[in-house]
Amino acid sequence: MLCNEFDPNPVAIINPSHHEAIPNFPAICVGIFSKAIVDGLVEKFGGEVMGHSKMCTGWVPIYRVKAFNTEIALFMPHVGAPAAVGFIEDLVPWGGKHFVFCGAAGALQRETAHGHLIVPTAAIRDEGLSYHYLPPADEVELKPSCVQALRDALDALHYPYIEGKTWTTDAFFRETEKKAQRRREQGCVCVEMECSALAAVAQFRGVDFAQFFWVSDTLDGPEWDEGILASQGTGLEEICFRAAVETGKALAARG
Repeated sequence: MLCNEFDPNPVAIINPSHHEAIPNFPAICVGIFSKAIVDGLVEKFGGEVMGHSKMCTGWVPIYRVKAFNTEIALFMPHVGAPAAVGFIEDLVPWGGKHFVFCGAAGALQRETAHGHLIVPTAAIRDEGLSYHYLPPADEVELKPSCVQALRDALDALHYPYIEGKTWTTDAFFRETEKKAQRRREQGCVCVEMECSALAAVAQFRGVDFAQFFWVSDTLDGPEWDEGILASQGTGLEEICFRAAVETGKALAARG
């Protein structure tokens, strides 16, 4: 099986370390999977473009933003494990150390309200990228100290949340009833497309990683409830950004 070919050698044929250093690059890096939210935050707080994550589909700006008495690198990662992981790989050589991502996820339990926050503690590795960064396993545990930093930030802000495993999959058009039920039995409370890969890369590169989701839609039932997916998280901007920044600050304080 190809997924059993993990090679721990950190040196590959193409390496992210070729990027030139960016002076005074923020250690705290916040990725939000929503163009509407990121554009609104740049307009509200102001944002200096420090560099770009360069992809064949286009360059994505990395903004220097000062908010809540701290400086961060803010960006909109592309959806899907390989594309999202590229941002960690790009930003670590520049100086990124504490990564916080947030975005939409589909609930696997119908009682979880749309817009509610979810904190993943582990992720089912139903994608291909993580097997190139960690040995084969069904799931990856998120670093407990990083999860605790996120809990501490949400509790301090009095933002309610639930926690549990997440199902990371490459194939959102193949989220069948049978698979969803199996994932619920494994302890998953939601499904998305990046978390297990991001966690694997962060472990491999030795950087902090925390992630949380807002519930955008529901897959608990024979029919899909699209919920608020089309809104791109509008209405949740302040909650998500404040939670992400405070989590980054907590991670940085832990060293």
